[in-house]
Amino acid sequence: MGWNNFFPEHKNKRLYGILASVDLSNELREKILQEGLYVARIHDQVFELDIPNNFQAQSY
Repeated sequence: MGWNNFFPEHKNKRLYGILASVDLSNELREKILQEGLYVARIHDQVFELDIPNNFQAQSY
């Protein structure tokens, strides 16, 4: 059963993943980006996307 079975009003929209972290190694960051997930870092109560310019997100 897909996510759009629970939210049929959003069936024509794409779903993207994001991982938010306070502390993240560069190795793990690269792996997450390779899987097509957005990376966000939280520091000093600020939420920032941390993605390279050539990033291609994976939609689900």
